Amino acid sequence: MALKIGKLELGYRLLISLTGIAIAYGWLGAYLCSLLRYGNYLNSGLIFGLAVGAAVAIPASLGGLLAAIAAIAIVYWKAQLTASIITAIACLIIYVIGFQDVRYEPETDKKLSILEIIATLITITFTAIVSFLVLQPPSSWLTYAAIGAIAGSITLVGKQLLYTDLPKKTIWGLLGIVAFSSLAIGLAVRAILYLVTRPTELF
Repeated sequence: MALKIGKLELGYRLLISLTGIAIAYGWLGAYLCSLLRYGNYLNSGLIFGLAVGAAVAIPASLGGLLAAIAAIAIVYWKAQLTASIITAIACLIIYVIGFQDVRYEPETDKKLSILEIIATLITITFTAIVSFLVLQPPSSWLTYAAIGAIAGSITLVGKQLLYTDLPKKTIWGLLGIVAFSSLAIGLAVRAILYLVTRPTELF
């Protein structure tokens, strides 16, 4: 089963991973709206910069597994052991589903470039911050599962996109469309909720 967009064909396993990325950016967009509402422009700029950096870094990153471990560790730190187990199981399910798209070829003697190291650090930071934001109360098993799904998607999606044999410009363009459309949707939904729930002023 695949989704065909013009000449671009996306398998369902890649679509699952892209959905996880969309959820992460949607949550980030909602948080960005909250920061803007209270005039916290410095942190707004940092969050937006991280969002842009992650969209560029994820396909080039080699730290997907480390990012997933960071997400599970944050859930364990902020919640409890049971919550971290739920996160780990959700992450593992996404990984097992998408692993078929990844041709794993170990290169033990390969040295990481500066760009790969930077991309890896950005990916880990992005995953950790999104996990922390999603974990804000009230939280439930669904929250922990969502963090696991996001972590699993970040672990896989870069390699999945690279192994589609698409041009790099197309890969970054596709990830950028998914990421920033989701960021905009999350921001817009939170803004609408603020408008709807704002107390009516009496004159």
